[in-house]
Amino acid sequence: MSRATQFLIAAVFLLSTSAAFAEDMKLGYVDMQRALNETEDGRKAKEKLKKDFDQKQKELDEQQNQLKKDMEDLEKKRTLLPADKVREKEAELRARLEKVQQTYVRHQQTLSAAEQKETAKIFERMTGIIQQIAAAENFSMIVDKSALVFAKPHLDLTNELIRRYNGGASKAAPAAPGNKAPAAPKK
Repeated sequence: MSRATQFLIAAVFLLSTSAAFAEDMKLGYVDMQRALNETEDGRKAKEKLKKDFDQKQKELDEQQNQLKKDMEDLEKKRTLLPADKVREKEAELRARLEKVQQTYVRHQQTLSAAEQKETAKIFERMTGIIQQIAAAENFSMIVDKSALVFAKPHLDLTNELIRRYNGGASKAAPAAPGNKAPAAPKK
């Protein structure tokens, strides 16, 4: 179902409900990506991921620089070498280029998996805190800001989420069955 269709169904539903029901409905939103970036655990995870990225990028840069140097060297010696030796060197350089590209893809996959692993625990804990806020303050619905087109700033619960998270709230709170938490934002 497309986002436009979902929006249309939600709009029709909201318009068809009674005014009394609408008054009882309490809505809020959180910016999960900002919360991730501003919690202590989120910052630590980002630092760890950045170190891993920098290490892998350094390795890749070294391989690329050596390959570039060897390609330039071949270009300088091209006229001095026999044609079969040039073809052999070109094939070797193409194979090395392919290997560098494969290394890049492998690093991207590894880093993506590491990011998923690091942030999953944080988002799970945030979900528990959001559910606590919803229950304590009688919210009907709390959504991720990334799913919104517009919302008034007073409905933003992100600061409260960050405050509670950094304060140690919901370290072991399981998600309540049937309540779907905001999905982790996609990058």
